[in-house]
Amino acid sequence: MKVKKKKALKTKSPKLTSSSTTKVSADQTHNQYRNILGSRYASPAMSAVFSERHRAEIWRDLWIILASEEQKLGLPISSAQVEALKKAKKDIDFDRIREIETKLKHDVMSHLKAYAEKAKEAEPIMHLGATSAFITDNADALLLKEGAVLILQKLGVILESLGSLMLTYKNLETTGFTHFQPAQPVTVGKRFALWAQDLLWDYEELEFALQRLEPLGCKGTTGTQASFAVLFKNDFKKVKALDDGVCKQMGFDRAVALSGQTLSRKVDVWFLQALANLGASFSKMSYDMRLLQHLREVTEPFAEKQIGSSAMPYKQNPMLAERITGLSRFLMGLSSNANWTFATQWLERSLDDSSNRRLTLPEAFLTADALCESAHRLLKGVQVHKTEIKNRIDIYAAQFETEALMMEGTLKGGSRQKIHEEIRQQMLKGKLNKKGIKYSLSGFASEQVQDFHKNILSPFLKSRKKSKGVSFNAAAI
Repeated sequence: MKVKKKKALKTKSPKLTSSSTTKVSADQTHNQYRNILGSRYASPAMSAVFSERHRAEIWRDLWIILASEEQKLGLPISSAQVEALKKAKKDIDFDRIREIETKLKHDVMSHLKAYAEKAKEAEPIMHLGATSAFITDNADALLLKEGAVLILQKLGVILESLGSLMLTYKNLETTGFTHFQPAQPVTVGKRFALWAQDLLWDYEELEFALQRLEPLGCKGTTGTQASFAVLFKNDFKKVKALDDGVCKQMGFDRAVALSGQTLSRKVDVWFLQALANLGASFSKMSYDMRLLQHLREVTEPFAEKQIGSSAMPYKQNPMLAERITGLSRFLMGLSSNANWTFATQWLERSLDDSSNRRLTLPEAFLTADALCESAHRLLKGVQVHKTEIKNRIDIYAAQFETEALMMEGTLKGGSRQKIHEEIRQQMLKGKLNKKGIKYSLSGFASEQVQDFHKNILSPFLKSRKKSKGVSFNAAAI
């Protein structure tokens, strides 16, 4: 099936680079499994964040930062050695790394040895006092940060779109549904506002995880900084200065206070749970859209040459909404991995986390990104069909008036319960007729939307546009 290339939601993001220096022919690429998230659903920007090259460059940044900070604190490391590391940073030979790893069976040491071959002068002082976790966990903290910022940028754009839609349709009354049976009217704008409120809460939760993220820093083999105690001759102030200095060069205020060999896997729980909750909100939105499209009241965009069914040419299926449903289900399922990984770590560390985290962390962020991309496309082209909406309101108008009639009758001295039974009997006998009431069928739905937008959503978006590192601009899409 030929897939039309989608236009990615425009945000500030890392440049997309090749994940390997090895040239692969077109034929070879179709003979191996490729992650569908990267090749079909997620944006190039998020794929770049979790690419092999980007991760390798971060690892080299960390080796440079470590040597630079150790030199500042008096260790015998020359400026020439630090410069050698910087000069060779971009010269990454992935074929050579894989060749070394076939013998060493250790990814960090393979990267280290390949780097040392390019920066020979610095080889004696590379990775001084550090463990593999210094490289992997500090890099993961940076990747979590980059991924979260990109999701927040896209969520901001989506919230702006919903803000515009809710105001446009705040007065348009539509049939409400409870149990997917006709119920008292709401407004189309109120439904957009409800989606926005859920996503706003998800934004806050992911933002909170990001705000309290602290990297591992320099903690040593079991978290005691024993190797650095030797290097700095038991000078704890210098060891603490190294810990803080490394983290500040990484863009954080400080390192985590305590750790074993690794950063607590509880951090993964924060982020994957926040992303899972985001997935749940998108799932709710997608089910609402699928139901509304069935009613032909609100439909997703359908391209001029888009095909809905290979067998039924007339079909216009809710492809985007169904994709959101499926991807959300996958994302929600990933969060349990983080809980299990954290819950089963042994004492100062075990290695059963490594293979699981290599899968779940990138896939969670790529899936969340794909959801944002699909939701953005859906909302940007959403169609509201006023004639269908009015027709359904007219069909059930007599029933919808009954709530107001019960309230009016009670205010005039009647029994609410007796009036309820009288109306129920009239409905069962088919004698319920439209009377015309002076009250809005949708109550204060319009005012609620206006209040939510003015006092909650708009101030929230304005404050986040000014926040450091997470600015977004809907006009740039």
